[in-house]
Amino acid sequence: MRIEKIVLEKSAETLLEKAEDCFDFAKTQHDQAEKLHEGVTMQKENAAKQIAIADQQHCEAEKLEAKADKLDAMGRALEAHAVEIKGDTLVVQRGRD
Repeated sequence: MRIEKIVLEKSAETLLEKAEDCFDFAKTQHDQAEKLHEGVTMQKENAAKQIAIADQQHCEAEKLEAKADKLDAMGRALEAHAVEIKGDTLVVQRGRD
């Protein structure tokens, strides 16, 4: 009976040591998971900022396009007016070559 008790005590000690190892590994993994969550949160925040910047750049590009369209129209009007003033059909108009 004494031998059985010694064997059971050793088995229990071994189980307790393995349990402690499990707790240590679990803590390490919890710490790693927390750091990963922090990193992912930061990435999402950065992505949101980049999307906002991209949206703003799209708006600026649309404004620039509108200004370019106005300049094209003004250029055509000035060109037409110049032709009318000169009365010269030799003036080459853009896009009509």
